[in-house]
Amino acid sequence: MLGAGLVLTLAGLVAILAVFASSGRNWADYPLAALVTAERLLPLFGLGLLLGELRGRTMALALPLLVAGAVLGIFWREVFFDRMAAVPGAGAHMFLTGPLACVLIGLPLVLPRSIRRWFALLLLAPASAVLAIATVLGDPTLHARSYLPSALAVQAFLVVVTALVAAGLDRPWLAIGVRIFASWLIAIGLLYGGAHLASKRNALVPPPFPALPDIDGAQGFGPVLRQLDGGTN
Repeated sequence: MLGAGLVLTLAGLVAILAVFASSGRNWADYPLAALVTAERLLPLFGLGLLLGELRGRTMALALPLLVAGAVLGIFWREVFFDRMAAVPGAGAHMFLTGPLACVLIGLPLVLPRSIRRWFALLLLAPASAVLAIATVLGDPTLHARSYLPSALAVQAFLVVVTALVAAGLDRPWLAIGVRIFASWLIAIGLLYGGAHLASKRNALVPPPFPALPDIDGAQGFGPVLRQLDGGTN
């Protein structure tokens, strides 16, 4: 599994670099560049580590739960928005999807292996739903049809690669590192969410419109009006 994960990683990097080099555009011009943030990558990395430790029947149950959670999150996101609208500052900070994903994925990871799989099955669907909602909210293309499938595919690729590498490196030191990472993930989610809740920016407020110069009482349209009236500049 470790070899498969490394091969997938190398192939993905080569494909991304080839597309980027042939396009001649800046990285910021790509819609998927919005995925390359700590708020989005840390939960995906944690999800891959969690899946890498699931085996057999537990994995067979986990995969449908992930898909079902993502589908429900996308189609019922308005219900989520309505519930989270009552939380101060949530609407102004992507409805706290980033902190929620960190906590939901970090909780089963930090538990001992003997009970981890049971909590993972309980929390995988809501975690997947929150990640899917964050993907929709982070759309910089204003609902281009290609964005959501490509963004979900890239995120699934990152999770699969991480899971394959984690499954191939089934060592005692990895188990210790995973629990340390999980504690950081939970702490980041709580601190990040708390900072948003304490922020003074508690509502979505549009920026103020620039004031037009009031020339001749015509709000800057004096020269145009004079030309329409047959006058001169």
